Amino acid sequence: MVINVHAVTPFDACPTEAFIIQTPTSKTIAYGVDLSTGSYNTLTPDMQTNKVNGAGYNFHDDYIYGWDYGSATLSRFGSEYTPEPLTIVSGKIGRNFYVGDVSIEENKWFGYRSGHGLYSVDLNDPDDSLVMTQVATSSSMGNPNLTDFAFHPTNGLIYAVDNNGFLRTIDPITGQTTRIREVLNEAGAGFNFVFGAQFFDVNNNLYLSNNGNGYIYKIDVSVSEPQGVFFAYGPTSSSNDGARCALAPVVSSIGLDFGDAPDSYQTSYDSSGPRHGESSLHLGLLLDTESDAYVFPLSDDASDNSDDDDGINFVTGIEIGTNSVISAVASESGGFLNGWVDWNQDGVFDSAEQIVTDEPLASGQNSISYTIPVWAKEGGTWARFRLSSVASIGPAGGVSDGEVEDYPIQVTGGNISVSYYPSAQGFTTIAYEDLWPIEGDYDLNDLLMNMRIAEYAIGDQIIRVEIEGQVAAIGAGFNNGFAIQFPSLPPGLVREPDLELELNGVNVDGLSLEGNQTYAVVTIMENAWSMVSRGEVDCDYFRTELGCGSAIRPSWKLTMPLTNGVSKAAFPAPPYDPFIFATPGTTHSSMVDSVVGGYAGKRWEVHLKNNAPTNALHSGLLSIGDDTSSMSLQQYYQTSNGMPWAIEVPSDWKHPLEKVDIRDAYPQFKAFAESSGAEQTDWFLESKAQSTLIYAD
Repeated sequence: MVINVHAVTPFDACPTEAFIIQTPTSKTIAYGVDLSTGSYNTLTPDMQTNKVNGAGYNFHDDYIYGWDYGSATLSRFGSEYTPEPLTIVSGKIGRNFYVGDVSIEENKWFGYRSGHGLYSVDLNDPDDSLVMTQVATSSSMGNPNLTDFAFHPTNGLIYAVDNNGFLRTIDPITGQTTRIREVLNEAGAGFNFVFGAQFFDVNNNLYLSNNGNGYIYKIDVSVSEPQGVFFAYGPTSSSNDGARCALAPVVSSIGLDFGDAPDSYQTSYDSSGPRHGESSLHLGLLLDTESDAYVFPLSDDASDNSDDDDGINFVTGIEIGTNSVISAVASESGGFLNGWVDWNQDGVFDSAEQIVTDEPLASGQNSISYTIPVWAKEGGTWARFRLSSVASIGPAGGVSDGEVEDYPIQVTGGNISVSYYPSAQGFTTIAYEDLWPIEGDYDLNDLLMNMRIAEYAIGDQIIRVEIEGQVAAIGAGFNNGFAIQFPSLPPGLVREPDLELELNGVNVDGLSLEGNQTYAVVTIMENAWSMVSRGEVDCDYFRTELGCGSAIRPSWKLTMPLTNGVSKAAFPAPPYDPFIFATPGTTHSSMVDSVVGGYAGKRWEVHLKNNAPTNALHSGLLSIGDDTSSMSLQQYYQTSNGMPWAIEVPSDWKHPLEKVDIRDAYPQFKAFAESSGAEQTDWFLESKAQSTLIYAD
């Protein structure tokens, strides 16, 4: 038996801080990390060995055990943070371990080495000659790409997030490895993952420290769909390992400053809200501290009669599309200011809403200019400002010093003008025949859509478009969707995250532009029939048959903000290019299916006469049947004598009954169409119609 003289002293029982061990240069440094803020202090600048990895806190004896690269063995570390190498007499693999932790149920250290496997060392008598035992091979575990792991506080399993962002569990008895789900995404984060330090708290939260930037993430592994959330800013290093007593809670430190915006902005501690350790660096004259945020409508200012949000002053008005100024007062120099405004009023601060980025503040008053984007919404919203000696911080997460201040503000649009098409109260009507490229019954009532357009502008720059619509009639046996193309408007000029669509007053989630398009295209509905019902018995259609009337017209509303103003001269003219397409997964005649090679879906479209199709159209459908489209002549969707498959009528139009040719219902339409609109321009008036052949409620 080898007898070691104890040169190390155990830690106090189950400390709440986390231990980060890094080797940024030639010396190995131990940090103590307060997870509530991410603040850290140096516990020792030199652990007297060239590298330590695979470290874990041993609840059984209150030491840290880790793989000591200098001694090429497992070492024990106490409160002096100096190594006490242990003697492993058999089972060593001749390689260093950089993944490891100590079990809570068993008094054993476990280490993993890629290409070798999972190993354990019994620590019941660490002064004895120890044996390293292989639990499982890497191949039997699925060769996971790990840089650390941690034992769960109660269930006995090992948890790890691999460097691809997937959460895994490992059974320490068998080595069986289970991939649970992706909890973090590198592409979404914008940087590479190397989670060299991982540890638990007693509440089932797994913490990850990313080597490259020190970001600390938190994952509640007890929920059915765990997800990583940013938690705090910590130290960075290419060599990074961590240890923590998993049975200790993470407590919000006394002396923290929180914001007070609604919790949708990640304000509270449980939401990983912004929190700053109390320090001499702060905004304004006053700083108060609390154990957690008093989120709106509560306020710590009311509880202590001290309004500490006194560091930011909005000097000028906050008006859409203009430049404005804030005044920021810092208690001392050495801090960086970051600020955000929720311009789209969605209850979240996102990266496009940052108005101040790492602005160094001098002691006293600082003047900072910013721009209110043209896509901002009028009305009440929230702003957040954070001052810290730590640069590049976001709107959430903990830092060691500084202050956060949240402000309710009002955004105005006094310089915005609105123009309507066709008028502020009226509608224009778009009517379609869906048998294209065959003329068919030519009743032009297969889909009727009422539209009213509002264009919002600052000067001659359009900044937002709102379109209200109604489904006026459906006389189609096929299923048709409805979309709008904006000719000459590149997709990049649309503020896509803030697109809004309501169908019958209900918001549609996840709306986006159609992909792979030259110009912006928005789908309003995949199937118009989903908006309506056919009516009573013996009614096959919606508002195209006698006795099958309804005054109800299902409604929709599209709001499309632009990233920047577009001149009215360059913006497409209303009604833009509304079109129908075949509902995906449904037939649109055997002829169309044959040309396309299956169900056409969005490869079949009908547009207004001479409006070019989108990139999605199957070009083989042009110039067949009755269609005489010519791409070279820029001539689309008309027959040889000029009859269109879609028309615009500048009113709430009384359309033909089902299977009644529009040329019979409105005798002057033929001359209008054949003359390309030069003759019979009022053909659509009810007085010009054959009254028995048009629909009436």
